[in-house]
Amino acid sequence: MKKLFAIVFALVFVIFAGNVLSATYIGNSNSKKFHHSDCRTVAKMNPVNKVTLNSREEAVSQGYVPCKVCKP
Repeated sequence: MKKLFAIVFALVFVIFAGNVLSATYIGNSNSKKFHHSDCRTVAKMNPVNKVTLNSREEAVSQGYVPCKVCKP
């Protein structure tokens, strides 16, 4: 049982760490809001206004504020 728990814990950790490390955000250069890449509001965004941001820190340092829908 302990082995199974350890394996499951390790898998969850790897999946979670992978998601955190590969997180990208989409900023709207018009509204200055940033979103998780899978946020429903990104699909409605004018492609001209989309800006790829590599981290939350990058978004904030460039003056973007978090989306109130996806709360990145």
